[in-house]
Amino acid sequence: MNLRIVFKAQSIILLLNAIGGLFLTSTFLSQANFSVTADLITLGQFMGMTFLIISIWSWRIPEIAGNAFNSMGKLFAIGGGLWTLIILYHIVVGAVSGPTAYVNVILTALFALGFYIYSRD
Repeated sequence: MNLRIVFKAQSIILLLNAIGGLFLTSTFLSQANFSVTADLITLGQFMGMTFLIISIWSWRIPEIAGNAFNSMGKLFAIGGGLWTLIILYHIVVGAVSGPTAYVNVILTALFALGFYIYSRD
């Protein structure tokens, strides 16, 4: 495994989350045990679009980052760590649960760790 593979793998997972957020919004959100409302669907679709944008960045960074490639990996490690913390917090306080939350917290933590390990100089 290397940093390029971590970026590409995260891109694929983010794309799957984007599809869930954009096109299967109600199902995606209800699997996190949210009470789905029209307002929450709007927010979920916005979140899905955000996942799509980050997925595109993650896919393209290995080809365009040049000498900054390891630095980009470190930034993604920090972002993944922060996402892991907020998902864990929401699980602990009972704000979310179910497969969406549990699978995403595990994958996000693994990607953060992968970015950290493979971006070290």
